[in-house]
Amino acid sequence: MKHSFVKTVVLVLIAGSQWGFANDRSKVLEEVIVTAQHRSESAQSTPISLFTMDAEQLEKQRVNGIANLNALVPNLAIDTFPANNQTLRLFIRGVGLTDTQITQDAAVGVYLDGVYIARSTGLAFDVADLARIEVLRGPQGALYGRNTTGGAIKLITKKANVDDFTFDQTLSAGNQNLFSSKTSVNIPFADNYAAKLAYFYEDVDGFVDNTGPGGDFGDRKSKGFRLDFRARLTEDLTLDFAYDKSTIKYYNYTAQAVTPREAGEGGLIGIIGATVSQYIDYGSNKFSKLATSVPLLPTDTDIDGYSLNAEWQLNEKTTFRSITAWRELDDKSYVDFASGSSEEFRVDFNSYVLYEDNPLVLPAVRPDLNQEQFSQEFQLLGQLNDSVDYLFGLYYFWEEATEDSFPLHHIFSASLGQSTLINVMGEKNEIKNSALAFFGQFTWTPDIIDERLHFTVGWRHSEDTRKVKRDVFDEVIVDNGVNPGGPPPGLSFSAKGDKDFNDDSFSFVTEYDWTDNFHAYGKFSEAYKSGGFNIRDPDPVEFSNGFDEEKLRSVEMGFKGELLDNMLRINGAVFYSRFDDYQFNFQIPGTIQGSRVFNIDEGEISGFEMELVVKPAAGLYLQLSYAYLDADLDDVVNPVSGDKESFTFAQAPDHTYSFVLDYSWPPTAYGRVNANVSYNFVDDREPENENLHRNSYDLINGRLALSDIEVLNGQWEVAAWVKNLADNNYVSFALDNLPQASRAVMWGDGRTYGLDVTYRYF
Repeated sequence: MKHSFVKTVVLVLIAGSQWGFANDRSKVLEEVIVTAQHRSESAQSTPISLFTMDAEQLEKQRVNGIANLNALVPNLAIDTFPANNQTLRLFIRGVGLTDTQITQDAAVGVYLDGVYIARSTGLAFDVADLARIEVLRGPQGALYGRNTTGGAIKLITKKANVDDFTFDQTLSAGNQNLFSSKTSVNIPFADNYAAKLAYFYEDVDGFVDNTGPGGDFGDRKSKGFRLDFRARLTEDLTLDFAYDKSTIKYYNYTAQAVTPREAGEGGLIGIIGATVSQYIDYGSNKFSKLATSVPLLPTDTDIDGYSLNAEWQLNEKTTFRSITAWRELDDKSYVDFASGSSEEFRVDFNSYVLYEDNPLVLPAVRPDLNQEQFSQEFQLLGQLNDSVDYLFGLYYFWEEATEDSFPLHHIFSASLGQSTLINVMGEKNEIKNSALAFFGQFTWTPDIIDERLHFTVGWRHSEDTRKVKRDVFDEVIVDNGVNPGGPPPGLSFSAKGDKDFNDDSFSFVTEYDWTDNFHAYGKFSEAYKSGGFNIRDPDPVEFSNGFDEEKLRSVEMGFKGELLDNMLRINGAVFYSRFDDYQFNFQIPGTIQGSRVFNIDEGEISGFEMELVVKPAAGLYLQLSYAYLDADLDDVVNPVSGDKESFTFAQAPDHTYSFVLDYSWPPTAYGRVNANVSYNFVDDREPENENLHRNSYDLINGRLALSDIEVLNGQWEVAAWVKNLADNNYVSFALDNLPQASRAVMWGDGRTYGLDVTYRYF
């Protein structure tokens, strides 16, 4: 029943193919240019399963960054990390990182104008002046290196323009007290120089009020700007300097308790949970109000980035490129898994007091993460004898980071009668990582079969060094209601780790051009994810031992074609992937956050992706994107329990699809009217643990705009928009390890709507 929508859309497209297809250039699909292989080329001739959104599509879907892509891109799944909603967990084709730590790397690489962003923390930032987003599905080890086993997401911004002065201003207002402003101004000067400044500001409330002390859940205030400077020093040499800064103040949502924990379930966790359950509100429907047990403080995230890109055209066939970058991240995240209590508290904003016969004062908690990274990449692109295209590259990366969590404690109730159990833990983690890689890719077009056959081979050699130091302080304070006695000794240790990794990843591609507009390809590709260390492991020896690298190998066959005089575009890919030494986080029973990472030789993922785009009539645009996944992680011996168990890939729904209908009426004296509607579906996620299940959901977004209004020497646009039109409640994340609940959930955003007013001068 839930897939009848796809059948309906397919019938619409078939009917559309019979409706008015004539050689009308207004119906021709525009060529999409991408840089997925580090060179500008048509997406239709790129042998990668791609999903792209240009500036116009991003504006219509109100996409300002990666977080807004959730549910829009089939086979891309995005979670906000429950302990810090500014941290994103990214999964492509079911491949991603379930936990987010400074000692573990993600499996989906994120690149901002070619610069790799190492940490998942702060990835929910907005990017000022986006020109395009490219989602590369499948392992990208040869060209993009380590930590792209799932794929890569490329954010490309608009560059400064030496030819024209332009000015854009958008003001937005909506429900949840939304106000936002986006400004972009490009100023050329001295013929070959230009500067561009883009600024973004947004203030919006969340969907859950906090009836306890502190801020309201989901309230977010963000601002950022980007300064671009372009110098066209000669006809052949161009320099682009960029500085971007983002500042975000956000009050994290808390997990809503759904099912109380049974008494005795999970050892100490069950004991605490059974005791505090009388103070917690439980429910399977989304609450509009919850109470904090301690003052809800904001998470503050500051990001700074500097980059210098140089492109030198050595001759008409050879280009040299340099990408130099420095980035800094400062994140102070506030964790609250205790909300839902109805008790009242005596509050001090820098500390809080638990009511017992004697008060117990503990300081507020905001773990502090500081990270710095430097990267340098050189690329040499060219052509030999009109039959061989080549790319050589050299890449260096370095980062240092500290995460200071003294103290980090979990409070699950204000009052537990005559006894209170409080776990007080402090930790400090430090990392020093470096990476060096050499890579190359060659595409040979032999002088046979009208030069329709192409062979590509890619290779990358990677070397990684990872160092970590961990200091842990752990103790339990027991207040017996009379006098907090001296805390019994807990677990404390100091440990170090130092590991080196190296890898060679290859890709082999065969392409055949059946016609000028229809291409087929077969490929084999590899990628590896660096090994590392697990800061959730309570055993210092196991922590120091760390875990090894993982490898993903994938076979893919696909086609890309444009038919009916380029009015119909149809792309498809079928793939099979298998892991070697898959890094799996096993939860240690009876602990809140204890886990151990093991490398297991299990994990197979197969599926296919397809995209249909058609312009059946002038002004009408239809797009259907669909993906299917079959992910298996069966018969795994749990190294913690010793039992053979079946696990699942946490973010691998069987079916995901999206449908976009866009129609522009003929222009009038008052402007042009455009309507855009999208329907997005994400299937069930049913892990073995029923407490972690997530039901399927769909989201309907819409936008109605009047544009091309010529006033004050420019063009105006007024657009009304809505997201999650049906106000569907859906679970974005589920937890089973909170002391007060065997099932707790994070809810997705409800219905949002507003009005955008834009002025463009050019």
